Amino acid sequence: MKIVIVEDEPLALQRIKSIISDNKISWEVVGTAQSIKELVAIFESELNFDLMICDIHLADGLSFKAFRGRNIDFPIIFITAFDQYALQSFDHNCIDYVLKPIQEERLLKAFEKLESLTLSNSPTNFNADFVETFLNSYSQKNYKKRFLSKTGNKIRFVPVEDVAYFYSEGGITYLVETGSAKKYIVDFNLSELENHLLDPMRFYRINRSMIIHLDSLVEMKPYFNGRLMLYMSAAFENDIVVARERVNEFKNWINQ
Repeated sequence: MKIVIVEDEPLALQRIKSIISDNKISWEVVGTAQSIKELVAIFESELNFDLMICDIHLADGLSFKAFRGRNIDFPIIFITAFDQYALQSFDHNCIDYVLKPIQEERLLKAFEKLESLTLSNSPTNFNADFVETFLNSYSQKNYKKRFLSKTGNKIRFVPVEDVAYFYSEGGITYLVETGSAKKYIVDFNLSELENHLLDPMRFYRINRSMIIHLDSLVEMKPYFNGRLMLYMSAAFENDIVVARERVNEFKNWINQ
């Protein structure tokens, strides 16, 4: 099996290479790329390979841009930090995806899936039509830049960069401003914020009642029952805790 690895983080690249060399002795890494430009160069060189392991976000943009207009007749395993849109879409458009930080067991499962599909003569090529769909949808995704908020009889705009977190209490959603810890009522529930209005690369719903802004996270430490306690740039009257079932996903998101 000849492999091309597309990854712009040296440690992640070395991690993938080590997992392959330790577990797949007959497999050979025949090429690597760290940018869209280098990936295009691989395509244009007509390098012969059987599998591509490809990070979604490279230093110079989305790796999908290099696939545009090309005949993709090889299987792909995508490597990604938490990206809600991507994960929802990839279920039907690639062999598998692996979240960062890369776990050996998870990557090996992706390899096993590829081998199983190959033995059964099942299709393993990437859905080329998805490239345009993904790029168009990704570029058209518009997130809120500011929120019209109110406290008492005052109304003001709060830039999304100034939001420390959102929380829900008694059926009301509040926005808390970083630094000042002032809170304002917003006319959206947490599900609307999470699914449609906030950039999932910057905001994460840590439990049923709170969504935090990554840039406002100061520190975290272990909490009871496998949970995590967070310390934010704006104080909260109660402990800010990541739900146990979300801890692993949250760590992946933090490591994006």
